[in-house]
Amino acid sequence: ISNSLWNLNAKIIKNLNPNLSEQQLSDQLIKAAKEWQLVNNLKINYDSSIFGDELKYDTQDKLPEYDNILKNYFFSDPNLFREFVIKPQVYDTILRIKYNSDFIANDAAYKRAAALLIQLDNGKTFEKLAKSESDDKASGQLGGDLGFVTQGQILPELEQAVMNSTIGEVNRQIVISRFGYHIIYPVETGDKDGEKVWHIKQIFIQTSGYDNWLNSKLDGIFVWRIK
Repeated sequence: ISNSLWNLNAKIIKNLNPNLSEQQLSDQLIKAAKEWQLVNNLKINYDSSIFGDELKYDTQDKLPEYDNILKNYFFSDPNLFREFVIKPQVYDTILRIKYNSDFIANDAAYKRAAALLIQLDNGKTFEKLAKSESDDKASGQLGGDLGFVTQGQILPELEQAVMNSTIGEVNRQIVISRFGYHIIYPVETGDKDGEKVWHIKQIFIQTSGYDNWLNSKLDGIFVWRIK
């Protein structure tokens, strides 16, 4: 990590949270650098459009706040926000999805999700299963209903799955996100103020163990500060 990048990152984060210690500042930057290297070490393929999708997800319906953050903390430079906020989030997301794609490491959660698909095939209703089984209790109590959303309002990886699903049918594939496994049901589409919207329901199964997995992978990666 170059000294100029280090100092710039410290200045931005100190502006965002003046209570952070120097050690906490360095830990954040080092972890981000290690995660970037781990993505490369694992040879994980990803589409570069993921950065734009993550930015849209972060700022959708929050453009005034985003503009203020850029002005007050990132010197009105969106490239700095992309470098110090979006990129670390994207690399963390890529690694989380990599971990969650290992169904052996996540055996219990994966079997729960697979069993729910079997119950749906056997005639159980989506809404009842969402209420009793979803780890997202807020939407679960509503039968898994996430309401109507536009592009950019849900996790990019879920949005991609919705776009590739048949409207009006439960997607029979377990969708992997940064948080776990999802069974999605794109109920219908509509139009709101000239913009397409999707009515979505989900059953969410949360995975665990990511932090231990990540720390074991990062232990062998070293970062130098180049002065």
